[in-house]
Amino acid sequence: MSQLCPSAALLVFLGTLVASTPGGENSNQAQALHPAFCLEPPYVGPCRALFIGYFYNAKSRLCETFAYGRGRRKQNNFLDKEDCISTCGGCNRAQESRATVLP
Repeated sequence: MSQLCPSAALLVFLGTLVASTPGGENSNQAQALHPAFCLEPPYVGPCRALFIGYFYNAKSRLCETFAYGRGRRKQNNFLDKEDCISTCGGCNRAQESRATVLP
């Protein structure tokens, strides 16, 4: 019985430690879903030309269009939506509207 108490105390301590760890495994998985540059705002550039590109909007979790000036493009600037989705994740609005919400 004397060996059972320290073992139980250790088990409770470890359980508390794991439960109180901020983020845990889910936080690491969420960060690994897309590259860090996907969290950057789109870069419009200094040029005056007007082109339409796509960027990953971290707030909406969608690839959205924006107008840019064709200067030096940054990494969160894609020529087509499919590249944006495959690199940073997200979905298009048509796919999102068909999603089933479960209670």
